[in-house]
Amino acid sequence: MKIRCDLHVHNAARKLILVAGPNEPASHLALKLAAYLLFWSEDPIMGVGAKNPALADFDFLPDLMCLDESGTIKLWVECGSTTMNKLTKLTRRLPQGRIVVIKELERDAQRLREDVEAQLDRPQRVEIMAWPGGLFKDWLACVEEKTEVYGEAGGLSLNLVINEHPFIADLKRF
Repeated sequence: MKIRCDLHVHNAARKLILVAGPNEPASHLALKLAAYLLFWSEDPIMGVGAKNPALADFDFLPDLMCLDESGTIKLWVECGSTTMNKLTKLTRRLPQGRIVVIKELERDAQRLREDVEAQLDRPQRVEIMAWPGGLFKDWLACVEEKTEVYGEAGGLSLNLVINEHPFIADLKRF
């Protein structure tokens, strides 16, 4: 699956192509698109490979990342499922970086928060966001192979028109 995105957010335009990896569901691509929009103002990077210099010390890749002026990772975003092992390594290897996990469902976010609190030595380093109620299903229904987005996004909020459908959501923090 491939999603071609024409994005117009905060009076700026960008094009984005999301390509599913092996066994990657459409829902994961939709989460990645939402993450890209939520962190729009930080010039997010998607689809980075292991050869990126910022990832030299990592044996895994982010769904989305943002770099500071020196090329150091300032934001690492995981969409959907992630392991506690990965989160443990991230909290140690990114002492100054922000680590965010975006989940489809509130109950999954709450469960992850409980696991993070119980298992990590620095649980406050991991920010967890989730779609309230059934809003992720509505988001997923709006995302198509050719997706046009207009509006504003940032923080926890999306105020958009996506493929001619008005869409407003405020993700919850856990």
